[in-house]
Amino acid sequence: MRLAPTPLLVALAATPVFAQAWTHYASTPERNAIAAVPALPDLGEPAWTFDAGGAFESVGQSGPVISSDGVVVVMGWLGVDAFTFALDAETGEELWRAPIAPPEYLSWASPAVRGTRDGGLVAVASGFGVVGLDLADGSELWSVDLGIRVVNASPAIVGDPARVIVTTYAPSGGGRVVSIDATSGDVLGDVAFGPTSGATPAVADGRVLVGDIEGVMRAYDLSLDPLWTIAEPLEDGFFGGPSVVDGAVYAPTYGFFGGRSNSVMAKYDAATGAELWTTACERTDAVPIVLDDGRIVLSAGIDGFGSIATVQVFDASGAMLWDLVDATWDDLDGDGEIDPGEHLSYGGWDHQPAVLETPGGPVLLVGAQDGGLALLDLNADPGSAGFVIDGTGLGGGAPAVSGGVAVSAWIDGVVAFAYEGGCYADFDGDGALTIFDFLGFQNAFDAGDLAADCDGDGSLTLFDFLCFQNLFDAGCV
Repeated sequence: MRLAPTPLLVALAATPVFAQAWTHYASTPERNAIAAVPALPDLGEPAWTFDAGGAFESVGQSGPVISSDGVVVVMGWLGVDAFTFALDAETGEELWRAPIAPPEYLSWASPAVRGTRDGGLVAVASGFGVVGLDLADGSELWSVDLGIRVVNASPAIVGDPARVIVTTYAPSGGGRVVSIDATSGDVLGDVAFGPTSGATPAVADGRVLVGDIEGVMRAYDLSLDPLWTIAEPLEDGFFGGPSVVDGAVYAPTYGFFGGRSNSVMAKYDAATGAELWTTACERTDAVPIVLDDGRIVLSAGIDGFGSIATVQVFDASGAMLWDLVDATWDDLDGDGEIDPGEHLSYGGWDHQPAVLETPGGPVLLVGAQDGGLALLDLNADPGSAGFVIDGTGLGGGAPAVSGGVAVSAWIDGVVAFAYEGGCYADFDGDGALTIFDFLGFQNAFDAGDLAADCDGDGSLTLFDFLCFQNLFDAGCV
């Protein structure tokens, strides 16, 4: 199915681009893990798998990232040695591997990528520093020794000129946020801000948002000059990263004491730090996902310590709509206790799921604590028969979605699932590329629907039209 290029828009580049680039942990520097897809991935049959000859083991819940031209970058263990691998998103072919400093304290920090395989950058925070790798061949461009561990904190690549933002691990105090020139590796800024663990930075509208384990959220500009600090620390600490959506910061805490939903998720004004609301939630290091309709999806909870791994969904005001465990619990033995096997078990404190915005509505692609993935219909009742759309025992780590595939790493390798018969350019889904696909795309764009976020940057701009034009001209295979 192919049409001649239309004169409606001028294509920017000859290099193919994909409708969604998943360049960071939780998708983008804003950390809102949503991908607009034309159809759901087929979990029944992998498009490809990669296990490095049976030796690959994932770095915990470290998630893959995918460049705009279809390079999957993932961290993994081969025995006692750690590597960053680059794989082709379409075929799973290994393009290169590069040794990295072994992750400390079971860190699951994910890499970040910017640009294409022709001169792009991969930033990896592992061990006691950060390294910049050439996306073309994995060669080292620069490295920065931070002199202190990086644990569970995934870097961000932002700005023009580009810089890498990362935080360090210092639970007793003295955690730092560091800015590194993405080209030279020179340190541009280095600011101490509090006791830290897993403080993945979110970056939006020129602001760097980071939280510490004393329950304090802060904002800096890209030069790391302070902008604001919240007025009242929360009772429990931030052990993961926030998400930033439509001028608001969403940040959950991890409370170590108490039973279920012992922690708090807060919403702050991104410009001022003013608290907009707080709500009880399960403990987590994961990043909230904010849907177009304002609902918030949170993977949280741990199996033990008075908690249970789960998924929670809240409305735009912070009121909980449902908890997966409660909504699907069936007291099979009649003992009044929630036991394993009596409820759906997906999500958890260390797992970052992804929301797939499909023509039929939002669907959650989420892993289970013991491995495997499922597709959950977020518009369905969790107790209904159609709530679980599909499932697989493969994969299980934080998924990345781009280049026509959903990719997940687990202890036995990397697996990719292709979208079911999807072609983004066939926007109306009629099997042909016509002017009606442009009209459908235009209507979605005008309605503010993220299905029209073709370039996957989290906003609707002229570049989405250029992206769509390129995909339309490339045709559907």
